[in-house]
Amino acid sequence: MDVLIGIDVGSSNLKVAALDRRGRTVARGQRPYREIVPSGYGTMIGGAQSQRPGGQDPEGWIDTAGDIIREMLATDAFRPEDVRGVAPCARGSAGVFIDDEGQILAPLESRVDTRPHHAALVERFGPESDNRGLASATLAFKHRYPDRFPRLAHAFMIHDFLVYRLSGAVATDPSSGPRRPERTWPEGVWEYIGKPGIAPPMRAHTDIVGTLLPETARRLALPEGIPVANGGHDGACANIGAGAYAIGSVCVTMGTNVVARSISDFPAQQIPWMGISAYHFLPGRWCCGGDAGYAGATATWLLGLIGGDHDAMTEAARSVPPGSNGITFLPFLTGQIAPHRRLEARGGYLGLNPGTDRAALYRGTLEGVSYLYRSVRLRLDELGLGWGDWRVSGGGAQNPLWMEIMASLVERPFHIGESDEGSRGAAMCAAVGLGWYPDIESCGAEWIRTLRVISPDRDLLDRYLPHYERYVRLADAVYEEEQKR
Repeated sequence: MDVLIGIDVGSSNLKVAALDRRGRTVARGQRPYREIVPSGYGTMIGGAQSQRPGGQDPEGWIDTAGDIIREMLATDAFRPEDVRGVAPCARGSAGVFIDDEGQILAPLESRVDTRPHHAALVERFGPESDNRGLASATLAFKHRYPDRFPRLAHAFMIHDFLVYRLSGAVATDPSSGPRRPERTWPEGVWEYIGKPGIAPPMRAHTDIVGTLLPETARRLALPEGIPVANGGHDGACANIGAGAYAIGSVCVTMGTNVVARSISDFPAQQIPWMGISAYHFLPGRWCCGGDAGYAGATATWLLGLIGGDHDAMTEAARSVPPGSNGITFLPFLTGQIAPHRRLEARGGYLGLNPGTDRAALYRGTLEGVSYLYRSVRLRLDELGLGWGDWRVSGGGAQNPLWMEIMASLVERPFHIGESDEGSRGAAMCAAVGLGWYPDIESCGAEWIRTLRVISPDRDLLDRYLPHYERYVRLADAVYEEEQKR
């Protein structure tokens, strides 16, 4: 058996999938992350725990991937010697900082406010100076760790660190690197930060960047010398793994975050105020995404408050009429990114009454996210995007009621694909890099499978449109009121 392994460092879980030469998943696994407290933090202040940030140990990603691979090998699904290639993908908007000996200088800290640094960079160098937040994260590192900053040799995105630890190569990918059409950082950005030359050069998603290092191979329970493909940002790899790489096509990832990414042949970041972020993708194409932070986790978050499980609550919610008996949910628990950038926005349930029950709250939550994505689809329309196939994957795609509501409000058939789209996309990059296929399209013709199609219901849309208009009015009004505080 020939096996490729994709490693996906997502927002909530690390996922690993092993796929055979035909793109069939032979084994998969995932684990949540463990947050650590950086050395010197978490001290008791006035009898209370300090609120200094915690974070993740980047080395833990390698070891967690190794634990998952060992579990997969224990099932006899494949053997270590069957593995022909490895490729990573990872979430963005974070920095991993390495010295010239390969040592990590700080944990990947959560809850660090980089907005002042971002604003300073944009004011001085323009909006292209801080793609994925790498430059502002580096400035934040400089200010938080002035004693360590002189040792800084490499500023990596999470993907870049994985490539480095797997193969020793210093490289980013088109979707994680600078997003200007010329694929370079604006002149002077890294000189201003005080470390010119520390950002990694860009290489294609499908490049074989090196081979698996002996120490990392040991930690992953794999043979050394296995080819390592570049892979990419998890959004780009999800589009590849879902089969949404043609111009106009869309991948909706229903994970912790919900993101609709459409493919264009023009750089949509030329109009960045339109709430759609853009980055380089496959040759001649851009990936243009409308993000909803934490929206995919809202239903699970609600069940953590009110109890119940998704299957039972989905069945109960089917008896609730569209509009959830007057409940409107604003799904902005961590702020709003698209189609308006309102980072200070917050969520809420409006229209509660003494008769509100759990089923109405649950259906209202599904509806609120679906309303948001109707707004995102309308914004994509304005940009000339999103007119092709809509392919949907992730945990939320397994909820049939949610998909029926969203497909009707978005007014597009939803093609539901196989899970592990990020890992699959990374493995597809390896398959092309190894010469198994001439390009991603040829690989996808064999590797991408549609499990079912959810068609929009026009009658359901007509019933929802008044509730959608109410959602828009309430979202605007609540945000304007919050701005007065």
